[in-house]
Amino acid sequence: MTDVADLLARAAAVVELPSGAPGSAAVVGGIPCVSYPIDQPWATQAKAMVPPRPAGLDQAIDWLSGHAHGGPDQWVVTTRERYARLGVFGERRLAPWLELPVLVLGSAAQARTAAHPAGLTVGTPASAEEFLAVYGAELAPLVSPAVLAAPDHHLLVGRLDGVPVACAQVREVVGTAYISAVTVVPECRGRGIGRAISAAAARCALGLEPRAVWLCAVASLHGLYGALGFRAVDVHVQLRPN
Repeated sequence: MTDVADLLARAAAVVELPSGAPGSAAVVGGIPCVSYPIDQPWATQAKAMVPPRPAGLDQAIDWLSGHAHGGPDQWVVTTRERYARLGVFGERRLAPWLELPVLVLGSAAQARTAAHPAGLTVGTPASAEEFLAVYGAELAPLVSPAVLAAPDHHLLVGRLDGVPVACAQVREVVGTAYISAVTVVPECRGRGIGRAISAAAARCALGLEPRAVWLCAVASLHGLYGALGFRAVDVHVQLRPN
C-alpha cells in the first residue's frame, strides 16, 4: 500500500498544462506550482509532496502570492498527511485547511457491473460548454479547448434523455489514471447517477491500462466509491496561511 501511495503522491505533483490552456505552471524552489485564473484558494497551489527545503518553500510561496487570483493569500500548499505538521510548514504559519483522502481502485468487478439508471447515456462532451453546463461555468479555465484536445485528458458527460446531467474527467499522469470533476446537477442527485458516472470514469480509466486508477474524495463519499471497488491508501492535505 505504501508503494501505491508513493506513486500517487508523485502523480499528484505533476502540474503540466496542455499547450494553450489558461494558467501558469512552474517548478519553483524544487516544488511544482500551478495557478489557474479562478478566484479560489485551491486554484493556485504548490505540490510539496515530499518535505521541502525551507528556502525552496519560501520561493514557492512568493510565486503563489504573485499568481493568486483572489488576493495574495488565496493559495494553498498541498502535501501528504504524514508531512502536514512538519516545522517547515508551521514556521511559515501554514495550517491544514482541507483533507483529501486518496482512494485507489482495487477490484474492477464492481465498476464494470455497476447499475445504470434508465435513460442515462455516457459519452464524450460535444463541446466545453456542454461539460461546463454540469461542472460550472466558473470552472471554464479547467475545461478549455486545449484540455478537450489533449490526448491524456478524457472527458465524459452523462445525459439523461439527451440532457447533460453529470460529468467526470480521467487524466493520464505518470502511468496512472486520475479521476476528477465528478459532478451531478443538483436536481438529479440521489438517483444513482453519481455512481453511474463514477463507474463509467473508472471503466474509461481501466481501458488505458494504467498502473493505478485513483481519485480524491471526502469521507462522506467513501461508501459510494467503496461499492465501486475503491479503497483509501493515503490522505493529501491542503495548507493555507493562518
